[in-house]
Amino acid sequence: MAMDGRELNSTDEPDLDKRTVLYMSDFAIFSINGPLLILNLMTNIFFGFCLMTRKTQQVKQPLSILLGSIVCCTILYVFSATLMTCVFEWVESDVAAIISYTIVLLLMHVNMTSYVWLMFYYHIMIVPSQRVLFLWVKKNIKSVIYVVMLLDSLIFLCDASFEITSVMDYFRFNNGTEFVFIDIGIALVSIVNIYLFLCLFVMMISCFATAHYLNKHMKSISVSDGSLSSPRLHSQIRVTVTGILQGVLCFLCTICDLVDVMSFYLSPYFEFDVYILLTVINLYIFGTTINLAVGQTLFRERAVLVWKAVKKRLCKGKSSKDLRPPGNLVTTTSLSIIEISGVDTAMSL
Repeated sequence: MAMDGRELNSTDEPDLDKRTVLYMSDFAIFSINGPLLILNLMTNIFFGFCLMTRKTQQVKQPLSILLGSIVCCTILYVFSATLMTCVFEWVESDVAAIISYTIVLLLMHVNMTSYVWLMFYYHIMIVPSQRVLFLWVKKNIKSVIYVVMLLDSLIFLCDASFEITSVMDYFRFNNGTEFVFIDIGIALVSIVNIYLFLCLFVMMISCFATAHYLNKHMKSISVSDGSLSSPRLHSQIRVTVTGILQGVLCFLCTICDLVDVMSFYLSPYFEFDVYILLTVINLYIFGTTINLAVGQTLFRERAVLVWKAVKKRLCKGKSSKDLRPPGNLVTTTSLSIIEISGVDTAMSL
């Protein structure tokens, strides 16, 4: 959100012009973000293909909508980040730059909270509870997930809409209301960051509670000489571990976003270039993609099937190529067959 107002108050407070801008070199920007964007796009297109196949119809709601939200936001984010880079490099328009930056942050926030509710869903479905509240949530898990996802969208859309409206109002009219917009913008940024930290708290509590339950469950199984090789148990462990790692990624990304905002609004000495935060977001999205690939059985099994099919096709093509005789040997053999058949025909006559 640090783009919000960089152009708005740079002419009103001369001290901001003296601040040092911390930036990345062009080589570092494109060498890091380029491969990350390509990998994120290709992998999530594959995830989207997995979600749209017929076998995926067996995936229960709201799991499919949560996975679909993460995948769709990632794909849209890649296109938006690419468009934002093009705008920053080739279009001399502050309005277009800030709007594209706001859209990138909107998609990143929705992606982040969708993974939060994914881990909350797994916690509710894995961990048994006798409390009335959790029993009610488990019974109405679809409605609960739909409501919180709608709440996420409303909060982030309101924030993005205000940012775009304030920027367009300033550059079109410049009627002295920019200070009011800046104050409201700071309040909205604070609300969004507080909400993100609350979501992060819910996610970490869910993951650690699930890990605690699975640890106790595994100990009880080992005491009773049961088998720990259950695929269901392994899947639950993978989901929990990747959820904890995702929580760490969310925390680091949120902290970087908060530091970027505070450095712009509060620091009189320095601020961060927009590409630094974009690189952090790209790394976060890449980590999210890896966690989905490792933690979700649907994506992992489909990737194994695709790899086996490709490997089988390559091995089949290689074996048929090795069994094929050389060209001169084919010609010689064919001539020999013709000669023999000619001799046989003559003898029969």
